[in-house]
Amino acid sequence: MKKLLLVICFGFVLIASAAAGQEGESWARLYRRIPDLKQKYSIMQNITVLDDRSLEPFLLTSLNELVYGELSQYRTDKNTYSDWELLTRSIVKELGDIKAQSAVETIWDIVETTDVPLLKAESLIALGNIRALNYAPEIAVMLRNLNFNTSDDRDAAEIVAYAAVTALGKMKDDIGFEPVFDASVGWYSDRVSDLAYLELKTLSENPVGQLVKIIEGNPDYKYKRYALQTALSLDVSDSEKTSASVTALSEGLKYSENDYELNLQLTKLRIDAITSLITLGAATPESPRLLDKAINEGDIDEKLISIQALGVDGSDEAATILAARLSDFNERQASGISLDNEELLLVKQLMFALGESGNQIGIQPLKEMSFVGFTPAILRKADEAMAKIGGN
Repeated sequence: MKKLLLVICFGFVLIASAAAGQEGESWARLYRRIPDLKQKYSIMQNITVLDDRSLEPFLLTSLNELVYGELSQYRTDKNTYSDWELLTRSIVKELGDIKAQSAVETIWDIVETTDVPLLKAESLIALGNIRALNYAPEIAVMLRNLNFNTSDDRDAAEIVAYAAVTALGKMKDDIGFEPVFDASVGWYSDRVSDLAYLELKTLSENPVGQLVKIIEGNPDYKYKRYALQTALSLDVSDSEKTSASVTALSEGLKYSENDYELNLQLTKLRIDAITSLITLGAATPESPRLLDKAINEGDIDEKLISIQALGVDGSDEAATILAARLSDFNERQASGISLDNEELLLVKQLMFALGESGNQIGIQPLKEMSFVGFTPAILRKADEAMAKIGGN
């Protein structure tokens, strides 16, 4: 019985398919006979609704007539151009919808030769639907140029940028990743930037790897920071996010700036990276060395969160750095050199971080604090840290 039902259902599908094919051919014959563009457009609407792949040769021939053949004369006539464009767009869209590889070159010619944003956009989206990967580099360059915001017509640029982002998102070629990322944080309205952000999640098989390349390669500190924030927002593993954070911290420590704004951007990049390492509870071989450098070079806020991050790391290398710094303060205190308020803040943070690390390396400098003249309040904090580690 089940087999009989399957045969019957399959038969209906064949009948429906044949009927659709016959209907499409009937409309195609009528389209060929009618000279008027408006009427051709009306007929084409009945054809495109069928989504009949068997009509691909007819559709391509019709498009070629509009672009290269006798009907191309209507493209240069102001009185008929709008009809020509509307018909051309409808055919381009349908060729994209049925993924007509045979139409790729003609559609790309339209992209290159038209100045009309909607026609260019429809053509780009069609190329994306077809996954015309050989044109991905050109579309990436087009989007990169639009990202510079040099167009006099911002509305037109947005229309084309939206289409370019869509096309690159459908192609899923890594060459499109950076320009799509730039669009996600660029000058566009939310419609474009939000789409670009969504496409980043699926455009590459390794989005964090692509973002790490941007963090390393883009000279603009703001873009390095945007790339880090994007990596942290993706639904990927903590180890991948940690990789981006460590890269961002390393980049943030490579440079120094005398200019206030540039230095502020660098500081924000480092603080974001360090904060993310704390949130992720990350411990990597590279982190302790980088965090130690951040303590040396950063302002008080950066020093404090770097110390906290070393405590979260908890490795022997991280605990050794914390213990050494606390020992230095112990020696200063023992020699009678008074610690200022900022230094006392660092001492308290070092004690707390050693306690959080749970590493036995921290016990010795915490014990030494009882013999160098710290206040009872600070010594109570030292005892609390040792209790967390498990030593007295």
